[in-house]
Amino acid sequence: MRPTRAKGFILIELVTTLILIGLIGSFAGLFLYSGINGYIASRRNSEAALKAQVALDRISAELRALKPNPAPAFAPRRVTYQNDLGAGGRTLEIENGPQGPGIYLTVGGVKSLLLDNVSVETAEIAYTASRNLDNEDNDNEIESIRVSFRMAGLEIPFGVEIYPRALINAP
Repeated sequence: MRPTRAKGFILIELVTTLILIGLIGSFAGLFLYSGINGYIASRRNSEAALKAQVALDRISAELRALKPNPAPAFAPRRVTYQNDLGAGGRTLEIENGPQGPGIYLTVGGVKSLLLDNVSVETAEIAYTASRNLDNEDNDNEIESIRVSFRMAGLEIPFGVEIYPRALINAP
């Protein structure tokens, strides 16, 4: 009598198939996880850069139109000034304000957040003065104003150098 062969899978074949499916699934999951994390990080960085660019555009518009009288007052992370965009004093400051660390613009006593999530320790508002040789009393005048900062969680520095339209005496 001939021995009959069982038809179907044996236990070793089933275990090997399960192990191979598990390995393929884990590699596929790893690739999907990496891709999704890359997409999320890219989207977060892109949104932060766009917010920073909008804030820098507003800062440029504000400081480009400075009025010489009264002269702007500078502090390490603060400038108080008047400009052609509206009546009254304005203040641009980088601080830990009421809505957290950020860049704030105060117009007419109302403080508004321009950009949040700013690393205040690395931020600065500074000016460069130059010698005006045409002026008889040789006063220093503001040549440019530099605003620079980093956003928390991003290593990219953001900054803008603004050249005021009017001749303004340096403080």
